Amino acid sequence: MSTEAPIPRWGSDAVDPTGFNIPSLKARYLLQHLPESGHVLEVGSGSGKMLRTLVAHRPGLTVYGCDINDWQPPEGIHFRLMTTDIPYDDATFDAVIVVDVLEHVPDPDHIVREIVRVLKPGGRFVGFVPIEGEKRSMYTVYRALLGDDLYVKTKHHVNAFSYADVAQLLANRFEVRDTSHAYHWLGHAMDATFFAAARLPQLAKFWWQDNTYYAGKQATQSPLVYGLNRLLELGNAVAYWESRLLAKHRMGLAGLLFEAHLPAAM
Repeated sequence: MSTEAPIPRWGSDAVDPTGFNIPSLKARYLLQHLPESGHVLEVGSGSGKMLRTLVAHRPGLTVYGCDINDWQPPEGIHFRLMTTDIPYDDATFDAVIVVDVLEHVPDPDHIVREIVRVLKPGGRFVGFVPIEGEKRSMYTVYRALLGDDLYVKTKHHVNAFSYADVAQLLANRFEVRDTSHAYHWLGHAMDATFFAAARLPQLAKFWWQDNTYYAGKQATQSPLVYGLNRLLELGNAVAYWESRLLAKHRMGLAGLLFEAHLPAAM
């Protein structure tokens, strides 16, 4: 059995915003907080999972993406390859979205400055950022036990934001209009524990190649993968309902959804 780390993939199928899982929770928040029409960019769009979701559920939007990995988008999606800067002109977009992206980039402040640049005055910045840097968290416990780079290795998260970090990142340039909290104590503990255990090659392979939210019908059809996916679905349902019930409470959170607006006059 090969012990090489599997190549990460985050999926390309559109997300069903009516589902009872965390991907659906994120997708529904985006759809509820974006304008009905206009030009919308996703920074770090991967293989187009959220872009396809926007196309399916917000037909009034013109949808754009950019990412460091190239791909061939379907009709209705505009895409450009990204290096350091966002490859679009100043004041182009009515809204920009990021979902599980800022924790992957070496300089998140630069990305936020670029988002400011490409937004029109008064434009919206909507997204989701994991909160994995709080002192009182399971992520901190597992990093203390297994190494500071634990989640760099298993999640490719080079940043571990505290709530204050994200609040400051937004407050420097935006007016925050809405926040919703996710991954509280149960979801938080399950996520931190799973990705601590994902140092095991079998679990890493399952996550990046066979989990139902990324692989879909391409997942390996074995009894082990089937069982792990059913457990993953159960854990997602628990985290979903916990996040819904505690959306306006910060206790134990490990994720932040937000809508922020650029000032109308810069």
